[in-house]
Order: sequence, then structure tokens, then C-alpha cells
Amino acid sequence: MAKPKLGDLLLEANLIDEVQMKIALEEQKRLGTRFGSTLIALHFIDENVLTAFLSKQLDMPCVSLHNIEITPSVLAKIPKEMAFRLEALPVRIEKERIFVAMSDPMDLEAVEEIEKATGLSVVPMVAPQSSLRESIKKRYEGFQNKIATLENQDENFSEIIREVEELQTLGPAFNNLREKLDLIDKKLNKIISLLEKNRD
Repeated sequence: MAKPKLGDLLLEANLIDEVQMKIALEEQKRLGTRFGSTLIALHFIDENVLTAFLSKQLDMPCVSLHNIEITPSVLAKIPKEMAFRLEALPVRIEKERIFVAMSDPMDLEAVEEIEKATGLSVVPMVAPQSSLRESIKKRYEGFQNKIATLENQDENFSEIIREVEELQTLGPAFNNLREKLDLIDKKLNKIISLLEKNRD
């Protein structure tokens, strides 16, 4: 038995009417957007109402993304382009499962694409569209900045390594020079001692 579509569930719950559903479906087809996003863009439903409805209807947790910590290793599981396109943000990994905040967790094609890309089983979570988009932008920009910083640090580290290698190359020559200077110093001391004895 096929899972009910989002439009049918919203229609049944009287959150949209037949006319709105028809307009949204036509607009979705024209723009190639997701149904939930289309409804929000058309102002047929408030995103917070939609989020709460999906959370209750699908028995999925609704996640707040503002203060949640997401590690770089988790973020790296879903490429930036895919995250923006699917409106999906990886939140955490537990064993073979990846928890993903989504604006439309009923988008089975998106879930399958993420599972294929990550090699993990997706556990969808519901998040408001605007905060999800904002969080994806913020997190991935921060992630890219960290990568750039690490790359710069790596370049600095490479420079230090080169300098150390140069010193190591110069090392034997420097040691020979130091030995010669030590010999000259000893000879000078002997000459000074002899001169002092002769003066006495």
C-alpha cells in the first residue's frame, strides 16, 4: 500500500482546500520544487504549522537547529549542493544511522538519495523550512572556512618543514665552520699565553 501524499494529508486535516492543492501542484510542476515548499511560498500554509503537522502526523521529532552542535565529520556526510537542493541537514550519526533534519521528510526520493550518498540508514527529523535553509547556509559556510583555515595551517606547516630541511642541509657545513673557529680560538689562546710568559 502506497504511503499517503502530503497534499492528501493536509487536505484531510483541512489545512488546505482543493483549490489550493490544485494551484500548488501546478506550481510545483512548473518550478520543480517540493510540495511543502510550494505551499509555503504561495502562503497557503505557515511553515511552523506545516512542521508541527508533519511531526505529529508522522510521529517524528521536530528539531530546533539554532543551538544544536553538529560535528564537521557529520556535516561532511552530505555535500553542500545536496543539502541545499534537498533541504536536508545531517545532525548526528548513531551506529549505522544518520539523523537528518528535513523540511519534507515524506520526500522518499530525497531519503533514498541521502542513503545512497552516505551509505547509512536515514532517520528523518522535521525542521521549519526557513530555519533549515538558514542553518544549512551557516553551517556549510562555517565548515568551508574551517577547511580553508586547516589548508592555510597545512601550508604554514609545510613552510616550517622546508626551513627545517634547509637547516639540516646547512647543518654539516655549519658544524665544520664551528670546529674551525674553535681551533682558531684555541691557537689564539696559546699565542696570548706565550706572549704573556715572554713579557714576564
